[in-house]
Amino acid sequence: MTGSISPIGEREESFVDSWLFIIVTTTILALLVNILALHYGTSAVATNLLYIPIVIAAYWYPRWGVWYAAVVAALYIGIVSVITGGVLGELAASFVTCLVVIGVAAVVASLAIHMRRNEVKYRGIFNHSEAGIGLVNSSDHTIKEVNRRFADTLGYDPAEIVAIPFTRIWSDPADRDSFFQILSNQGNVENLETRFTTKTGTSRWVLLSAGMLPDNQFVCTIVDITARKQAEEALIIKDHAISSSINAIVIMDLDFAISYVNNSLLTMMKYNDAQEFFHKILWEYVASKDGIDTIKDELHRNGSWFGEILLYKANQTPFFVLLWINLVKNEKDNPVCIMASFIDITDRKQMEAVKRSALEQIEKNIEQFAILGDHIRNPLAVIVGLSSLAPGDITDKIILQAREIDRIVTQLDQGWIESEKVREFIKRYYMVGVPDNGEIGVAKDMAK
Repeated sequence: MTGSISPIGEREESFVDSWLFIIVTTTILALLVNILALHYGTSAVATNLLYIPIVIAAYWYPRWGVWYAAVVAALYIGIVSVITGGVLGELAASFVTCLVVIGVAAVVASLAIHMRRNEVKYRGIFNHSEAGIGLVNSSDHTIKEVNRRFADTLGYDPAEIVAIPFTRIWSDPADRDSFFQILSNQGNVENLETRFTTKTGTSRWVLLSAGMLPDNQFVCTIVDITARKQAEEALIIKDHAISSSINAIVIMDLDFAISYVNNSLLTMMKYNDAQEFFHKILWEYVASKDGIDTIKDELHRNGSWFGEILLYKANQTPFFVLLWINLVKNEKDNPVCIMASFIDITDRKQMEAVKRSALEQIEKNIEQFAILGDHIRNPLAVIVGLSSLAPGDITDKIILQAREIDRIVTQLDQGWIESEKVREFIKRYYMVGVPDNGEIGVAKDMAK
C-alpha cells in the first residue's frame, strides 16, 4: 500500500516465504517427535507440539489453515494407527487430539481473518484520510509512520519525513512545549492551532490533535488550515478598514435590514450604540420617501445607485448625504447583501444655498440698474427742455451737464448689456431662476 511507511501488507509479504518454511519445518519436526514418542510409549506430551505449526499456519494463512490442520491431523492418526497396530484406545485418543487441533486452527483462522479485515479497514482510513495522520514515539519523538496527507502538507515524501524528529517540524517552540505539556498531563490534545515548518522553510497553519497509545507512542492528526487563517486575516484587515473608514458604511441584507454600521456612521448620525441600528430598515432614516422606489429600481437593474438623499439624525435634524449603494455578489454572481456608503454634504449644500441667495440678489440688482437708467433719462429730458427758457450761458452749461449725465447712463446701459451674459451664466450653472425642489429650502433653513 502506498501512502504510508511500512504498511502491514508489505510486512506480511516480506514474511510469507519465511513463515511457510517455518510451518513446514515445525510440522515435520512435530510429527517425527510424535513418532519417537509413540515408539517409546510417551506420546502424551509430544502431541502438544502439533499445535505450533497449526497455529502458525492458521494465523498467517487463515484461508486454508483449517484444511492444513485437517491434513496434519490425518497424518497423525495414520502414524498412530501404524505404530500402535490399530489399538482402539490409542486411535480414539489421537482422534480427539486431532479434533482439538482442527478446532484451534478454526478459531485462530477466524480471529486472523477478523484482524486482517480490521487492519485493512483502519489502514484504508489511515492512508486515505483527508487529515494528516502520524505515529510518534513519545520517548525520543521520532516519527514512526505517517500517511501521504501528513507528508504532503509539509512538502515531504513519506520516506523523508520519518527521518526528521517530530520536535523539529514546529515553527513556534512555545507552542511545541505547550503541546507536550498538555499531552503529558492529560493524555490527549484537541484542536490546537499552531504552525509547522515545511520542507522549503515556510510555515503552514495546522489544526493539531493527538492522543497517547500503548507501547510509548502517540498518534497525531493535522488538518491544513493555512487558507482559512489567511482568509481570517484578510477579513480582519477588511473589517478594520471598514470600521476605521472616514466614510460612513452600512451593510444590510437583501431586504435592507441593517446588520452592520461603522463608527463613522454613528458619529455622523449622532448615535452612541450600533445596536440601535440592527434589524432596522434603512428607509426609516430617510427624510424624503419619494426617491426610495427609484433607488430600489436602479439597484435591481444595475446593481448600484449614486446620488444625494436627505437623512435624519438621532435628534431628527435633517442633513444631506451623498449615497453610494451597491449589491454585493458572491463568486456565482448571486447577490448576498447590500452595502451603502455615505458622505455628509450638508455644509456643501448650505454653501450652495448661500451662494444661490447671493446670485439671486445680483440678478435683482442688474434688473434694477436697467430700470434706473430709464428713470434717470426721463427727468433729464425735462431738465434740458426747461433749460432752453433760461437766458445766456446758463442754458449751455445745463445742456453740457445733461449730456455728461446721459453719457454716464449710456455707459451703465452698456454695462447692463454685458451683465446679460453674467445673468445667463448664473442661470445655467447656479440654477438661479430654476424652481425650488424643496431640498434647497431645507438647506436654506439649515443655513439660517
